[in-house]
Amino acid sequence: MTLPNFVIIGAAKAGTTALYWYLADHPDVFMSPIKETNFLAYGLDARGELLYGDREHHQFPVKSLLEYEALFAAAGGARAVGEASPMYMECPQSADRIHDLLPSVRIICGLRQPVDRAYSDYLMYLRSRGRALDPARDLSPSAAWLHPESHWMQIGRYHEQLARYYDVFDREKIHVFLFDDLKRSPLSVVQGLYRFLNIDANVVPDLETPHNVGGMPASRLLEGVLTSRAIRSLAEPWVPKPVANWMRRLRTRNLLQAPALSPELRQHLTNGFRDDIVRTSELIGRNLTHWL
Repeated sequence: MTLPNFVIIGAAKAGTTALYWYLADHPDVFMSPIKETNFLAYGLDARGELLYGDREHHQFPVKSLLEYEALFAAAGGARAVGEASPMYMECPQSADRIHDLLPSVRIICGLRQPVDRAYSDYLMYLRSRGRALDPARDLSPSAAWLHPESHWMQIGRYHEQLARYYDVFDREKIHVFLFDDLKRSPLSVVQGLYRFLNIDANVVPDLETPHNVGGMPASRLLEGVLTSRAIRSLAEPWVPKPVANWMRRLRTRNLLQAPALSPELRQHLTNGFRDDIVRTSELIGRNLTHWL
């Protein structure tokens, strides 16, 4: 039986999709064929209700240990075996579940300026539902997604979420990178992760193909076809990698840059994260003052 020896826990919209593919490019790495298994965030209470998550924001393609094990059956002799489920960052039960099932696992986490992360996540929410961005509605200070208690804003409060992992895993088993660094110097970040996983750090992955780029689609129909889970699940086993990469580039060309939050609104929202950013900085040992 093979199970992961590393897990990417998130955060959502902080480079996890790109990182999934950069790691999959390494000859010594096997990645779960399902990205976002969410298995170690799945749990039901006595009434059969989700312990964490909701049907609007979360999906659980893997619900049993048998299904989870089957994902890694083809890992062979891979030195590094992993999966990426950003839901693990936010789910209160995931750190303990991961530790119980995979006590020696290595944890990888990406962090992004919380307001930028929330906006990118909200744009993805709109895209996934075929809805257009309405600046008058969505970029107003009274927009529902901007409320401090909204799903999008809560995910950006990293300290409590990460502290759960530092409580159960040794610090040297946790690797935190910043989205800022991944954007500026992807090869340096990825090769640093290779070293963290004790695999050849000289491998250069495909850094040219775009992965899960943000923005709003010029054609919502094309976006829907290219991102459909049903279509992907049927096509991915049969589509050669060059064709899949061409489709990713096609999707990127279909995306338009979304309007920016006004500087005043962005700063106002960032002020609400100030204490959490300071505490997160202390926890991970990285200076995050450029987020403030």
